[in-house]
Amino acid sequence: MRIRKTAALLARLDQRQAFKILAFVDEQDEQLARQLRNEMLLFIDLLLVDDRGLQNLLREIDHEVLVIALKGAEWRLVEKILDNLSPRAAENLREDLAAIGPVRVSRVQAARQTVLQTAQDLRARGLLWFVGKGDDKDVIY
Repeated sequence: MRIRKTAALLARLDQRQAFKILAFVDEQDEQLARQLRNEMLLFIDLLLVDDRGLQNLLREIDHEVLVIALKGAEWRLVEKILDNLSPRAAENLREDLAAIGPVRVSRVQAARQTVLQTAQDLRARGLLWFVGKGDDKDVIY
């Protein structure tokens, strides 16, 4: 339970800060660092979500929150999300991403946290899996 709470706290930090802390923990206790990484959920981890789970997540997330969360995101993640939307919704998202101007980092982080919290809620309800983060061991494909 402590590992889960610690990982949740680390996931709320700026990614660079979290990685610095994890690097320090890794030097002290490699197994603990591995457990924390497995429990931590980072925005880039959405690449590990199965397609059906990602579609469930996208139905739950407000479009404006998604646009802000994707500002500056890795293109592989943006493409995966676009691939899991209807053609019309994907086109709308592309247009909104192209049109959005500068956004405060704090606003992007808050939007990403909203997305990740929703992902955690869906994960707890069995509606989303992170393949490769331990969720896939009880799933038959």
